[in-house]
Amino acid sequence: MVAAGAAAAEVAVVVGLLAAEVAVAAGLLEAEVAVVAGLLASVVAVVAGLLASVVAVVVGLLAFVVAVASVVAAASVVAVAAAAGSASGSMTTSGSMTGGMVAGGSVVARVAADPGERAACAKSHQGLC
Repeated sequence: MVAAGAAAAEVAVVVGLLAAEVAVAAGLLEAEVAVVAGLLASVVAVVAGLLASVVAVVVGLLAFVVAVASVVAAASVVAVAAAAGSASGSMTTSGSMTGGMVAGGSVVARVAADPGERAACAKSHQGLC
């Protein structure tokens, strides 16, 4: 029985040593996990900051492109309107009809060549042109 008691004591010592080693290993692992978690949090924060910067730059570039496109579009509209205005203006200033006559249901007309001719027509026909 003495041998059994001695064996039980040795087992208790070994179990105690193993428990101490497991506790130390668990403490070390906990510290390593905390360090890794801290590093990961820092990396995530840096990546999030970089992504926010990239998004801000892209948004700024898109706003610039939209602004430039708006200016170009507005200039195109103004140019088209100016061209249309000059075309319609030239049509209306030289587009009065003189010498019109009805023959067989159709109108035969001649466009006045210049403002002086239109004025002479207006005087000779008493404003009927």
